[in-house]
Amino acid sequence: MPENDSLELPGRTMLTSEGTVNRSTHIIIDPKTNKLRLLTPIECERLNQFPDNWTNTGMSDKRRYFMMGNALVCGIIKKLGRQLDAIVDDED
Repeated sequence: MPENDSLELPGRTMLTSEGTVNRSTHIIIDPKTNKLRLLTPIECERLNQFPDNWTNTGMSDKRRYFMMGNALVCGIIKKLGRQLDAIVDDED
């Protein structure tokens, strides 16, 4: 796995360990500073297609990272729901 994630490629799967630094942590080169950094909680929400600050309920950033690592990507769930609706409609 490369040292940092490319902003030109699709994002990798978020893990519940996102708030810690390990071999699967999302690390990017900040386009403004050109330095390595972790994703912000809002960037993690965006990767999972949640609204900005969805997890900003007073919990710590570490907990927000955990929530996004435990979540499913909203767009995938919507697509699955539409497909299931079509299957059920075809059965009638």
